[in-house]
Amino acid sequence: MNISPKQLRMFLALSESLNFSKTAEKLFITQPSLSKAIQDLEAELGLPLFERTTRSVRLTPGGARMAVLARSVVGELDAGLQRMQSSAEREAQQLAIAAWPSLAYAVLPEVCAALERQFRAPQLAVHDCANSACIQRLLDHQADFALASVAPSHPDLHYEELLRDRFVLLSSGKWRRQVAARIRLEELLALPLITLTDASTAMRYMSAAYLQRGIEYRPRMQVDQVATVAGLVKKEVGVAVLPYLGVLPILGGMRGVQISEITDGPLRSVGVVTRRLGQPSAIAAAAMQEVAAVSRALMAQHPEWLLPPSPRRNKAG
Repeated sequence: MNISPKQLRMFLALSESLNFSKTAEKLFITQPSLSKAIQDLEAELGLPLFERTTRSVRLTPGGARMAVLARSVVGELDAGLQRMQSSAEREAQQLAIAAWPSLAYAVLPEVCAALERQFRAPQLAVHDCANSACIQRLLDHQADFALASVAPSHPDLHYEELLRDRFVLLSSGKWRRQVAARIRLEELLALPLITLTDASTAMRYMSAAYLQRGIEYRPRMQVDQVATVAGLVKKEVGVAVLPYLGVLPILGGMRGVQISEITDGPLRSVGVVTRRLGQPSAIAAAAMQEVAAVSRALMAQHPEWLLPPSPRRNKAG
């Protein structure tokens, strides 16, 4: 049966007014268009709905029964459309971001606060996890975009660099007295190095930097959490090698700890990863604009440690 909701609404309007010209005017259509729609509906149903004379229009007995059914159908349709609209409004307020923890700490609080001001009751989810897990969440459609430190070599993803992050050396106590404010990669090898595990991008960047020099990077100790690194450094167990953004979450509790520049150290790329197909929602687009703004502010606050993107910002996946 080929009957449209628009035909049913015309039928119900006419069944109430019983006047073709008034109904057509109310619906902003021509009277011939209304007559044609009613005729098509009668043909589809196989029964007359109205009795027409030169002076009056009235429902047939069958038309009266059909009007009751049509009113029920249109009512259910309207209720369903309202539920769909309400659900769409809720969906439009939802946003999931994947980011490795130190970047989530440095960037996302201001981003989330800005979204709270721009959108009505946004539903925000932040997945702070390792770089590879961030990328996987994006591929699995569990995140709208990811903040990552490596351009992913995946054909379905796009990477845009936001900034570059210098590596630094943290030292305290007896080790601070032995470490200069500026130090080279080769000089690090004589120190008891503490770093994050092999799963971290920090370890990958440093390993690659030493590999280019034909040296195997073998830190004395590797841990999962930056807070653990801070505790070990403060207790003078060793010195820590971290990207500067990785240091930001622990700076408040690092009194007496020196931050030294690794002059020839690698620069860690930090950027936004998105899926190539599809368009971001309004809230996702706004969030990425805020991420870029916060990144620019961070570079302005820490120009000695955070550098602008390389000339080729957009990297193919």
